[in-house]
Amino acid sequence: MNDGATAGLPFARNHKSIAMMYLFWTMSLFVLGAVIAAFLPLEMSSGNEVDQAVLDQMLTYHGVIMVFMFLVPVIPSVLGYFLLPLQLGVDEMAMPKLSRCSFGFFALGTILVLVSMAKYPVGTGWTFNTPYSLIDGGSLGIMAAGLALIALNWVLTGVNIIGTVHRSRGEGPGFFDMPILSWALYLTSYVLVITGVVFAVIIGLLAVANVTGRGPFAGQADPLLWQNAFWFVTTPAAFFTILPAIGVISDVIAGISRKALTGYRTVIWSMVSLLAVGFASWGTHMIGSGLDAGLGFSFSVVALLAVIPMALITYSWLATLSRGAIACAAPTTFTLAFLLNGCIGAALGLFLLNPSVGAYLASTMFTTAYIHYVMMGGVVTALLAGLHYWWPMIAGRTYDSLLGRVSGVVYLVGLNLAFFPQIIMGTRGLPQGTHTVPSDMTGLQVVSTVGIAVLLFGVALVVFNLVRSLISGPRAEANPWAAASPEWLTEPRLED
Repeated sequence: MNDGATAGLPFARNHKSIAMMYLFWTMSLFVLGAVIAAFLPLEMSSGNEVDQAVLDQMLTYHGVIMVFMFLVPVIPSVLGYFLLPLQLGVDEMAMPKLSRCSFGFFALGTILVLVSMAKYPVGTGWTFNTPYSLIDGGSLGIMAAGLALIALNWVLTGVNIIGTVHRSRGEGPGFFDMPILSWALYLTSYVLVITGVVFAVIIGLLAVANVTGRGPFAGQADPLLWQNAFWFVTTPAAFFTILPAIGVISDVIAGISRKALTGYRTVIWSMVSLLAVGFASWGTHMIGSGLDAGLGFSFSVVALLAVIPMALITYSWLATLSRGAIACAAPTTFTLAFLLNGCIGAALGLFLLNPSVGAYLASTMFTTAYIHYVMMGGVVTALLAGLHYWWPMIAGRTYDSLLGRVSGVVYLVGLNLAFFPQIIMGTRGLPQGTHTVPSDMTGLQVVSTVGIAVLLFGVALVVFNLVRSLISGPRAEANPWAAASPEWLTEPRLED
């Protein structure tokens, strides 16, 4: 390939090759996390009893892998590294050596986390709540070292993106000429830097407390102290996983509609508002966990303010699609799936933000379903929409459009079969992390298990379709969507 994305990958510094390394690494981690997640319902549906300690360990690594090692870095590191310089009209990221260095920290960090799983698994849950994390016999120190390196990767990635945006202004577009994805990556980068530093510090202090019994989280420290610190980091993290997804969907909708995004500046200021809400609403995750009722109500009111910018962004998307020459293609299917799943996730969030209802639902399968609708139905669906939209430019090859649309439908059906039954089980009081399901909910558990299998089959179809296009797909047109965004001015990556 010209400037091949796969040429000399281990030693590459150009932004396209770095993006391809992240794509391979993060998708491998996604597969691992999905396998861990699929094992549990399969065992439970078959009638086999799962040991509670093993269940805790598997849930811990499923959460850690999916949240910190996949959802947080995947869009900024894959689509961000590949597309940002192209959208800004520059040749490379501002600090190419830093790109490779940050990937090295990410790879080493994931290896250490996996080593901890192989040596002696941690069973604290992915939120590492104290005092359980202080008495857990697993190799928390090794996991903490790996997560600290991953957090350092967030910091370096954020610094690189910020530097690239500011450097490009002297030779490329101004701030309000940038595509929405570039804006989303730019705003996200500030949060990556802040939360990366804080997360590295608090996870290190937790490991010290686990090993030595000293530090602010050790001994008789109030468990809410750790929860405050943890959710202060991860609530903005949830928002900055959603923000790049908003950027991806905004650019995809403009491309498949073949018209400029309606309300461009409204979307930008709405994303800024979402970040502000993310930093100010971390306490909503502690409703039902001992948080003062007055504080819980205050956090809920602040979090509800996110409805306003999300409504404005959604209106912008629908207005753009209205009377647009919409392409009947795979990106369209995944975009519609994103909109549907996003509506369900938003509705579930309203229940959890109600202090009285949220106190009951917070520790049930309802919350599990909500998280998966937001993350799988939102972030992962946006990633798949973006990959199908930009794949002709990334690979220089065209995938099977019909199979792409079919895989989108299978993915959507599987996701709702997998997680909608969990909403019902949660309203009936089934707690998270249980190794047994009451007999009256066995049917719902079976449906959920079948849904997970269908969901994974949909993902497998996506992977098969894209990989096959690399091997035998026809050459892509220069701009198959007739899009006006600047990255499509680059010729597709054809083989020599």
